[in-house]
Amino acid sequence: MFVLTTDKSGRILVEHVVARSGSSENLVALPNVEKNFSQTQLENWMKNHSITKVFETKRFSLLTSTDLPKTEYTSCSVENAGSPKFPFEWLSVENLWQKNIDNSIATAMNQIIWQVERTSPGSLEKLEQMFVKDFDLNKVNPRVFFAKSETVEATEALISFLGAFSVGNGQQTARLCMHHSQSQVIQEMLMIHAVPISTGPLRQNNDSSVSYHMMRGALEITLHHGGVVGDIVHHVERRADQPSSQSSIRVPARVFRTIRTITDSAVFIEVQSGPFSDSDTEWSAKEDIR
Repeated sequence: MFVLTTDKSGRILVEHVVARSGSSENLVALPNVEKNFSQTQLENWMKNHSITKVFETKRFSLLTSTDLPKTEYTSCSVENAGSPKFPFEWLSVENLWQKNIDNSIATAMNQIIWQVERTSPGSLEKLEQMFVKDFDLNKVNPRVFFAKSETVEATEALISFLGAFSVGNGQQTARLCMHHSQSQVIQEMLMIHAVPISTGPLRQNNDSSVSYHMMRGALEITLHHGGVVGDIVHHVERRADQPSSQSSIRVPARVFRTIRTITDSAVFIEVQSGPFSDSDTEWSAKEDIR
């Protein structure tokens, strides 16, 4: 069970770990304790790391893969944050996005930002402004961003924070356009479903295609062919331990499709032909395409 702890200033308690893949890469993670820890055991664990006055403790779980159990978390705020010994450390949020973070932080970023904003009201807006500047982005609206630079590196921190900031602003998704304008021939977008959603049926009524390349989580993509063929459902998921799993798919743009997130979040690259305008997308009720 991972422990998400914030202090009064909005800092996060993290642990420095070595990547589980066996490489020598150093990562920043949330501290990990036994799953069946009681409230008393958690408080004693905190005291051993010079942290006292634990309050507002709650537990939650996140589904990150369709073939693995949910990841368990406990979150809490603390009044007195001491100086824990290495490998533990308190990190401010703006320092956190400069680090190599592991999945325990990446998948719980919505909850991290929510807890920091609750602890220190107004943090969300300030942090997002700093984030957009640090990553050289152009914010078009609460869920759409464009990369300014020609070379774009999609780190776990970039992905996770974009999704969390969008959720904090009342959105469910975030989109990072890695092309510079919608007039370009190739439209390459980093899509973040920060919460489970279903979108569609939708299509672009042309002879091009749309491809989806999973980076995290799982999607169910239903192609509504209509007529005798009917609906065909495709499951795409990024599974590091299953090289033969379907993690990419290319579909005809002219066929109506519904995209549903089947994990608690999903991240994927969507590529299609340009030039592109939002008005090119046609939406339909499911019963209209049977």
